[in-house]
Amino acid sequence: MSNSESNLNNLVSTFDTLNEIREQSLSISREIVRACSKSIRYMHRNDAKGSEEFINTAKEKIDKLNRLSSEVSEISYAGYVLDAEREFVEAVMFYSFEVNGIIEPFANFNVHASSYIQGIGDTIGEWRRKALEHLRNLEISEAEKYLNIMEESIGILNELDYPDALTGGLRRYADNARSIIERTRSDITNAFINESLRKDISKISKNEL
Repeated sequence: MSNSESNLNNLVSTFDTLNEIREQSLSISREIVRACSKSIRYMHRNDAKGSEEFINTAKEKIDKLNRLSSEVSEISYAGYVLDAEREFVEAVMFYSFEVNGIIEPFANFNVHASSYIQGIGDTIGEWRRKALEHLRNLEISEAEKYLNIMEESIGILNELDYPDALTGGLRRYADNARSIIERTRSDITNAFINESLRKDISKISKNEL
């Protein structure tokens, strides 16, 4: 076998291995995204047990994905891997606040730092949905709890003054999060005013009777 043939065979063998790992990690990433999406849906239905089951499934897949990507550094920073990590952070963050009332710390995740902060940004959207759900039921104080956690979360993002190349586009996430928070604050304020007016009108009506 000539040197050229040997060199080519080595390259083919290397790329075959890389491609196999890529296909496996891509499949696992999709499974993580599906599990996290289901976890969030269950949590919106106030089914914490069902949500936790899908989080546990996603956690197993994340660990498997990390083992695979550790073999090939190129895979570790692939877009689909980072997307899966971000979805995992969002699902866990949403679950943790609903069940324990906390922002799950970065140290509890085995993900890239950029995936963690992007996951926080995505979770703010889920918290807005919960706030609006409570507003529809005239549960203003409950809605305010979600506004408070949203503001606490954006506070974390605002403190991270690093280039987008490191944070994965934090400025865009932070700008979007601020917009969501402002809309939520406005919705809560309007709901409070409307409820106050309703109570005042009700009192006047009773006095007239």
